[in-house]
Amino acid sequence: MRNATLPVIALLLSCLGCGGSQSAPATPTEAQPVPATRSELTAEACTASGGTVVGDIGDGAIHKAEYRCPGGAAPTGNIRAPEGGPIAVEGSVCCPR
Repeated sequence: MRNATLPVIALLLSCLGCGGSQSAPATPTEAQPVPATRSELTAEACTASGGTVVGDIGDGAIHKAEYRCPGGAAPTGNIRAPEGGPIAVEGSVCCPR
């Protein structure tokens, strides 16, 4: 009888490992921010006007209406790709110096 106990215990443990209830996926508690309506300009136009291009670090912060540049001012515009140029994935904004 001892030899039959080990397989029974193994079967019970395997059933415990794959059972149980699963919780529903987490839903966002905050509404997605609405992007601020900003003008668009190229990186070259930003620097030519005395601005600095600030890229998003990947968290989408620059797309939020309340985003402020490192100096505390609001961005003067969103950076867009030059005609026929590559498109940035994360995006960038033009900040005043």
